[in-house]
Parts: sequence; structure tokens; C-alpha cells
Amino acid sequence: MAKQTSLSIILGGLLCVWSIVSFAQEQQSSSSNKFDKLVIDAGHGGDKPGAVGSKSKEKDITLAVSLKLGKMITENLKDVEVYYTRVIDKDVELYKRSQIANKIGADLFISIHCNSSTNKAPKGSETFALGLTKAAQNLEVAKKENKDILSEANYEENYDGFDPNAPENDILFSLYQNAYMEGSLWFADKVQKQLTANTPIQNRGVKQANFVVLLKSAMPSVLIEIGFISNKEEEEYLMSEIGQYEIAASIFRAICEYKAHKDNITVAVPEVTSLIPQGVIEKQKQMEESKRLALAKEQEALRKQQQINKEQQIQDSISNSQSSGNKVVYRVQFASMKAKLSTNDARFAGLEDVWLYEFDGYWKYCAGLFASRQEASNYVQKVRAAGHKDAFVVAFHNGKRISFEQAKALENEK
Repeated sequence: MAKQTSLSIILGGLLCVWSIVSFAQEQQSSSSNKFDKLVIDAGHGGDKPGAVGSKSKEKDITLAVSLKLGKMITENLKDVEVYYTRVIDKDVELYKRSQIANKIGADLFISIHCNSSTNKAPKGSETFALGLTKAAQNLEVAKKENKDILSEANYEENYDGFDPNAPENDILFSLYQNAYMEGSLWFADKVQKQLTANTPIQNRGVKQANFVVLLKSAMPSVLIEIGFISNKEEEEYLMSEIGQYEIAASIFRAICEYKAHKDNITVAVPEVTSLIPQGVIEKQKQMEESKRLALAKEQEALRKQQQINKEQQIQDSISNSQSSGNKVVYRVQFASMKAKLSTNDARFAGLEDVWLYEFDGYWKYCAGLFASRQEASNYVQKVRAAGHKDAFVVAFHNGKRISFEQAKALENEK
């Protein structure tokens, strides 16, 4: 019985393939065969949110990008008609999405989605064409996008008995995939290259997988995973207006390349910045400047606090050395001058515990604070490497400089 069911599915698939290819040929023979119609499919919608991030839903991002992309095409490719599978937040069954494209005789079908992962680290875009795959990662992506059909009414009838989890349906995909493979892969490659060149999104490559939404499309078709909504950094970009415009502009530029290729003509490919409203660009610049100033302010506050802490440590070490009875400390003297400089002077960069004392009308500058002469001697090399070639070790007792003989005598009194 199971064999008969599988055979029925395969035979039904063969009939569907023949019908789709015949339909496509009929459409092509009755038209100019030029690239003048495309369908933009915003993934999910309505009660099917798709992937859910920490702040956003896939259905909202895909619709926003789709509408921006459609407007770019309408304004810049006047001879190309744009159709949508949805322009509001509503669910459209997967089979109806490709049905829309077939009915109007579209030359290209673009389905826009967001990726997700239980692991929050993955990020980047990938563009899929229909095809068999043994890669577990690709299968997992397809499985997530295909699962919506299981909640559709009469899904077995609408998808010719297709079960997204049944292995025998690989045969159906193998029958469909070759009809528009070349065009799909050509366009997918252009999409990935444009996204990589014009957005901060990493390139995860062109791939093939068994997506139901592409299965019955009688034209070159791709599914674009524009980024990972599960990655915090990438979700912020996907949610941002500038991010959505840059993604839409990148896909639009790929469409321009596809039209030039298919129609064998020269098509002017606009710069990304010319496709984005000036107000959006200015707003982004202001946001980036605000972030830069906030970061600079934060770094300055941190630097000041670190300096305060450092000065306090120095004062504490001085107080300790002056109130420690017979305790002897060692420092590395590296400069002597008439001028009294701040211990924060740029010339002292890289030195620790900078301290100064006055002797014979000169200010003597020291670095480091050590309990033994050997420790101070080890530090001398670091001070010399910082540009103070004449650095040497000195001993102190109660804040006053003493000779090494005096230091040794005091240490022996302990």
C-alpha cells in the first residue's frame, strides 16, 4: 500500500512537471520573452510569524524589505511590472504564492526570508535555488520554511500529497529542479555578491534545498535568507531602516544585472546610496555620530576614573613608604629636570606608579614601587625600553632617598 502511495505521488509529480513546463512554454511563446514581470514574495505573514528574534518577527522584516524592493523596481525599471504575494500582514498559503507567479507569467520569483538558529552565533545571508541536498544544514533551513504547509487546510490536496518530511518526495524535487536551474543559480549568485558588497552581512553562499514555495514556480526562482534574526547584532541591522534599504538595494542591483543578462542589453545599475532616501541616510549619520560621541564620552570617563585610581594608588604607596618605620622601598629613576610635570604627562606613557621628589633644585622622576632592589632592577629594562635610556634604581626610606648601604643596614635591622 505504501509503495502504491509513493508511486501515485511520483506519477502525480511527473504530471505536474509536464503541466508546469508546458505552461511556461506557452507563456514564453505568447510573449516577447523579455524580462518584464517579477513576483516578490514576503515570507510568512498573519498567524505565521516565521522566525522570532528577541525584538522582531520574520514576517515584519520580510514585508518591509519586499515593499522597499518593489518601490525601487517601479521607480527605476519602468518596463518591469512588480507583483507581490502580500502587501499587508496576512498569511498566504505556500502553493498560492507560486500560483500567483505562474498566473501572471512572471520571469522571476523572489522569496525573501530571515534565517534563525538555536545557536545565537551564526550570521550572514544565503540564497537558495530549488534542488536536492544532503547537507544537514540546508535540510534544516528548508524544513523550517516548509513547515507552514502542515497548518494549511487541505494541504495534501493543494500540494499533490506532498509531505515535507517524507523522503520519497526527493524524487519530486529532482524532477522539478532542472527546468529553471541555470537562471535560478545565476541570479542567486548575483544576489549574494551584491549583498556582500553593499551590506555588512557575511556571505554564506549560494545553496540548493527543497523549498515548497519554489517547487511549482514555472520560472527561475530563489529564496533569499537575508540574515539571522537569532543573532543579536544582525537582528538590529535587519530591523533598522538603513539595513532594510541596503538589503533591498542590493537585491535590486542583482535584478538589474539579471535583466541585462536575460535581455542581452545594457542596464544602468544605480549606486546603493542613490536608491536610499536622503532622509534615511542623514538619520543614520546622526545615529552613528551620536553613538560615536557617547562612546567617546564613556571612554573619557573610564580614562579619568583609571587615572584617579592610579593617582590614589601612588599616594597610598607614598604614604605607606613614609609611615612604614624601617621599611625600605625601591624605585627606578628615569629623569631629572627643573620643571615640575604632572605624573600624567604624555612623556611618561607606559610607566607604572610615576612619582617625583625634589633634590638640589631639580625634580627627580621615578617609576615603579618595589620591596626589593632585584625587583626594581628587573623593571629598569622596561623603563629603558620606553625611551628612558639612563634609568637606574634608587632606594627610599620614609620618603627620602638613601644609599644602597643605608638601605641594606636598615633591612638588616628587621
